[in-house]
Amino acid sequence: MLTLETKDYGTIEYEESDLIHFTDGLFGFNDLKDYIPLVLDENEDSTILLLQSIENTDIAFVIINPFTLDPDYNPVLSPEELSYLNVKSENDLSYYVICVLKNNHKENTVNMKAPIVINPDKRIGMQVILSQSEYGFRHKLSSFATVQEGLEVKASEE
Repeated sequence: MLTLETKDYGTIEYEESDLIHFTDGLFGFNDLKDYIPLVLDENEDSTILLLQSIENTDIAFVIINPFTLDPDYNPVLSPEELSYLNVKSENDLSYYVICVLKNNHKENTVNMKAPIVINPDKRIGMQVILSQSEYGFRHKLSSFATVQEGLEVKASEE
C-alpha cells in the first residue's frame, strides 16, 4: 500500500494498480503523468471524480462523466487515438470532461471538446481534441438539462 499526502484530502492510500498513466500528460500539465481517480462522495458512483496528480499533490482536476450531462454526447476518436489507447472501439473506453470551478458555482464550466479518455483495463489515458464535434471548450455546467433538474430537486429538498 502506498500513501500520498494531499492538500485537500489528507492522506490517501492507494495501490500502484489504482493509477492511471497519461504518457503525454494532460494539456498544460505535460510533465504530470500519473493520477489517481478519487470518488468525491462515497455514496456516489463514478459520475464525478477527482483526478489527483501523484507527482504534484497541488494539482487535481474535477472530472465528470459527459454522458450524465448530455446523453447524446458522441465522441469519435481517430484510428491513431484508438490504437494509442490499445482498443478497437470507442465503446471500450471511459470518458470524462474537466470541470472548471468558479467562485460563483453558476459560472462553472466543462470542456466537452477535449475529453479525457481512459482505457480502464490497461489504466492508460489521454486527453483528445474532438475534431469533428459541435462541442466547445467552455460549456456552462448549468446549461445542461440534467444539471438543471438536479439543482431543482436539491432546491425543493431544502
